[in-house]
Amino acid sequence: MKRASFISLLALVSLPVACGGTTAAVPHDGGASDAPSGGDVATGPTPEGGGHDGSNDGSTNPPPTPTSKLDILFTVQNSASMNGVGPYLQASVQAMFDRLLNPNCLDASGAVVGVSSAGACTNGTLEFQPIADIHIGIVTTSLGGRGGDQCSDATTNPANPSLNAHADDHGELINRTGANEAPLADASPSNFLAWFPNVPGNAGKPAPPVPAIGVESQLVGDFQELLADTGVHGCGFTAPLEAWYRFLVQPDPYESFAMNGTQATYSGVDATILQQRHDFLRPDSAVAIVLVAIENDRSADPLSVSGQGWAFSNSNFPGSPNGAAPEGTVECQTNPEDPNCTSCAFDTSDPNFATECPADPPNGTDGYLDPEDDQLNVRFFHMKQRFGLDPQFPISRYVTGLTSAKVPDSADEHDAMGDYTPTLNCVNPLFATDLPTSATPASGLCALTPGSRQPSQVFFAVIGGVPHQLLQSDPSNPDSPQKGTLSAADWTAILGANPLQYDFTGADFHMLESETPRAGSACPPTAADNCDPINGREWTTNKGDLQFACIFPLATPLDCTDPANTGACECATGALETGTQLCQKDAGGTYTQTQINAGAYPTIRALALAQGLGQQAVVSSLCPIHATEVTPGDPLYAYRPAFTALIDQVSTTLIK
Repeated sequence: MKRASFISLLALVSLPVACGGTTAAVPHDGGASDAPSGGDVATGPTPEGGGHDGSNDGSTNPPPTPTSKLDILFTVQNSASMNGVGPYLQASVQAMFDRLLNPNCLDASGAVVGVSSAGACTNGTLEFQPIADIHIGIVTTSLGGRGGDQCSDATTNPANPSLNAHADDHGELINRTGANEAPLADASPSNFLAWFPNVPGNAGKPAPPVPAIGVESQLVGDFQELLADTGVHGCGFTAPLEAWYRFLVQPDPYESFAMNGTQATYSGVDATILQQRHDFLRPDSAVAIVLVAIENDRSADPLSVSGQGWAFSNSNFPGSPNGAAPEGTVECQTNPEDPNCTSCAFDTSDPNFATECPADPPNGTDGYLDPEDDQLNVRFFHMKQRFGLDPQFPISRYVTGLTSAKVPDSADEHDAMGDYTPTLNCVNPLFATDLPTSATPASGLCALTPGSRQPSQVFFAVIGGVPHQLLQSDPSNPDSPQKGTLSAADWTAILGANPLQYDFTGADFHMLESETPRAGSACPPTAADNCDPINGREWTTNKGDLQFACIFPLATPLDCTDPANTGACECATGALETGTQLCQKDAGGTYTQTQINAGAYPTIRALALAQGLGQQAVVSSLCPIHATEVTPGDPLYAYRPAFTALIDQVSTTLIK
């Protein structure tokens, strides 16, 4: 078995490149975009009713206490491909709030017979008591370059240089609205909204740390404003999983990165997150994370590979003779899980280097890929297959974060080689009480007091890149509802037999990440734009992008010549997707600079997390079943199916 030496990946600036065997540990292979962790086992539901505490002592969690409080954290992608998606999301949250504040009325069989008003049913009984205590906030998927040269915090909005692009929102709650991104008063100072009407159930409770809202229209309008201004110029290296983990779970979220030569380290503790988390997260609430993403997780663990994982977030790979990243050995191409699959950057003494690391034509050299095979926009897919290692966090990190009573602090996440080998030494803030507001004393960040929340009271919903046809009870019926539960066969169609081990057997071809047209498609790039009812057709990406999982019409077409859409319009001159099914044709059949559709890519890592969480997760499509509201209150319009399914799950822990 080939093993990587402890040689610095970036020390290859001055060293010849080779690959092969020494006795040191294999570098971190965990977390490819479609193989979420080389070290993970196959995904599958966690035991119904809760997670684990990481101690393997056989203990079980006590039954959860029903709650009347709900903390909802939206994690919203804010990069360019999301432009035009926001209106669907904004239109859908009204239904979410309606259901929480005015629950359904059920008959004796559990069938819905009406909607309550003022906490009472004319017929039937309440499914749960109206929620009178809600915290709701937003983090974005932009965490900056985290050591790389992309996504600087100082980047300005290309459509309005007087504003920040928000390429690094630091995992903190956002509060910006309107043309000048002014903070919303109702969300100040802690950057979230609090539903806290003057009702008997709230009598005697402490007031929230932000203004209490008691009128539903005000709550809905405020949240729609916050959603409308998440932005579309954020970091393209999206971190949809790490963003919520950093805010809710990480005991000591770093303040910044420091570099020790070529090795990245964390520096300081983000006091803003600590204060916001303290104010937002109650110890006795149910928690719902709603992830809205149009593409897969594209973020590196900067401390992986001996502290050099950040290099994968650099425009030109440091030390490379041609700017591209090192390739993987030949074994990686056919079986990334082969023990001889490793990076050609490791070990300088292998006599079989030329055989193990043949030149990637036409411009690959010395074990580095041809730059055309490592374009920045697609660096984070099939990583172990292409590079011989994977610098992303394993999915197990996020399953643990949502189910375990203990999690690691930043000092106990990696070994000396940068492998993610967490020691679960800290009380998980998600399952703690009396959360700290500062990093003093430092020991106080880890030694928290356990709270009453149980893992079965934490829910994860992903609205992402998966065809809604794979989620509907009858995919041949466009008016078919979304399934309440996904079967093993459903998951195989979505992810394949074992995506964590690069086994995609059985996956629907729309869910395969690929730069080139996929063999399962009957609609090549030359086909009509509506050849495939799910994604239109395959398209020629020139290795600069991936094929779509599904496409959907924008609520309002985007004029790519409008300065307001600068840098965030797929059909602009020079854009990768110009001349694709996303763009409108004129009467003569020529593609124009008007974008009429959005394309969602397979969001594999978020879906793998949902699979791993079992009944605590909800999966829905960013490509709506109904893109227009067929009738008032249409339950299949936009993202209403996602919120219906989420509240169905959350209701299991609410006071009846």
